[in-house]
Amino acid sequence: DEGVPLMRTIYLVKAEVAPEAERAWNEWGSRHHIPEVLAEPGFVRAAKYRLEEGTAPDGWIAYCILDEAVSREALEAYLSGDAVKRLRADQAARFGSVLRLSRAILLPVAEAEAPPR
Repeated sequence: DEGVPLMRTIYLVKAEVAPEAERAWNEWGSRHHIPEVLAEPGFVRAAKYRLEEGTAPDGWIAYCILDEAVSREALEAYLSGDAVKRLRADQAARFGSVLRLSRAILLPVAEAEAPPR
């Protein structure tokens, strides 16, 4: 349908980081890891959010990272390629003992924008 905007696939990474590593992880992620992901084919945007509640029951700090891919196929190409292995290994080597990750793929169902005001 020509009037329907292209909806993209979101790769959601929830991260819980130990308080003593939060600053280093945040800086490394924003300056190195996110740009490296965005350099991979198919990614168009990334955003990192700190959860308002902020902490897991054990005091670790919670974040969500949203990596936006042009399509499910583009995301699958990344997830089955060598870059994801390299990037995950780098992150694990730097922060493996102070970082817990979970991942999900968000498939587009509907999209809307507010009307012009």
